[in-house]
Amino acid sequence: MKILIGPNPMGLEASMPRLRKEYPEIEVLHCPERDELAALIADAEVYLGGLDREVFLSAKELRWIQSPSSGVDHFLEIPELATGEVVLTSAVGTHGEPLADSAFAMILAHTRGIRDAVSWQQDHEWVRVRTDPGTRDRLVELTGSTLGIIGFGTSGQAVAKRAAAFGMEILAVDLSPKNKPDYVSALWSSDHLDELLARSDYVVVTVPYTEATERMMGPQEIAQMKRGAMLVGISRGRIIDEDAAVAALRDRRLAAVALDVFAQEPLPGDSELWEVDGLLITPHIAGITQFEGQRVLSIFYENLDRFLRGERPLRNQVDKERGF
Repeated sequence: MKILIGPNPMGLEASMPRLRKEYPEIEVLHCPERDELAALIADAEVYLGGLDREVFLSAKELRWIQSPSSGVDHFLEIPELATGEVVLTSAVGTHGEPLADSAFAMILAHTRGIRDAVSWQQDHEWVRVRTDPGTRDRLVELTGSTLGIIGFGTSGQAVAKRAAAFGMEILAVDLSPKNKPDYVSALWSSDHLDELLARSDYVVVTVPYTEATERMMGPQEIAQMKRGAMLVGISRGRIIDEDAAVAALRDRRLAAVALDVFAQEPLPGDSELWEVDGLLITPHIAGITQFEGQRVLSIFYENLDRFLRGERPLRNQVDKERGF
């Protein structure tokens, strides 16, 4: 049996000494170069890493892929993987904490004047906030405001914990709502999305990307948001309709939008999004953390034991029809 660890920025190859010690009968290899991946994966039964269709079609013996990412939409864009028998598992549970940190960093950058202050610093300008009503009015605290969370999985729950510490009222919707914490005012099914949008001062989108969630925050939904609210997207692109979000900013219906994920990545240098007032852009970095690699490997170790014992389903095994 052969396990292949693909190119990755997380240092997942650090698992090799442990794997070779605990499973001496298994060949464990690391491929650091993407152009060598197709050749090395040809006879691998287990693969840890990301891949494209060309590489997948080269994997003649593959039985299980452990994704190092929480989202698996890029894997399921490979038709033969989406409809075939190769098991796919995700890294759901590894990125909730940094995603929540990033969501609040985006919110606070808006509510506490951080973005403005960076600009003032570059211009060597000391803005007299206390005597400038326009600037002063933009500085608000989160206490008593309402946060709406769309998707109450690992990331959504982590966002809710932080919101509770800020003294916010918390509303959430989820495809399968269950186990509502006491500090969450309401956890509804998705058919209550309109109520959440109408009541929330800040809306954070954490759902995975699937056919069902594509553009779920479209023109109609964004129009239902409270005037002057802020919209934050941290899970996957194509869930928030970027054109509708930009239109709401330009019409001043929304006070701010913050996006870490986009329909096209990398975001082209000539995209109009770079120049939109009120739009904060981060380059798909919200889930990065110093703990990322060890959390992914924790899932992989558990799943490898299950895989070798023939136990199914594996942890975080993807339902390919549902897309997560």
